[in-house]
Amino acid sequence: MLDNLKNGLRAALKKLVNSSGIDEALIKELAKDIQRALLQADVNVKLVFEITKNIEERSLKETPPPGLSRKDHIVKILYDELSKLLGTEKLYSFQPGKLNKVLLLGRYF
Repeated sequence: MLDNLKNGLRAALKKLVNSSGIDEALIKELAKDIQRALLQADVNVKLVFEITKNIEERSLKETPPPGLSRKDHIVKILYDELSKLLGTEKLYSFQPGKLNKVLLLGRYF
């Protein structure tokens, strides 16, 4: 499932990087590709539409900071929106005298 997400997002970004110019049509196509990849990865439909709407709006309205190309700025916007989906870092405090459970996920290579 995550492999499909990775491949879908990679293909969408490849279209962006290989394009000669960035216009509204390209951004909408990028948003559709991102929607497709997220929906295939079983992400909630409401979250998918919210993320892609934010990506479209920010990509069209924001100007890239100095030293950053428009393509790189759009990639950063995508990264920011996906990071918000996953949540923010939280500090965990373990309580002495109680059973504290920790779930670790990863991939062994």
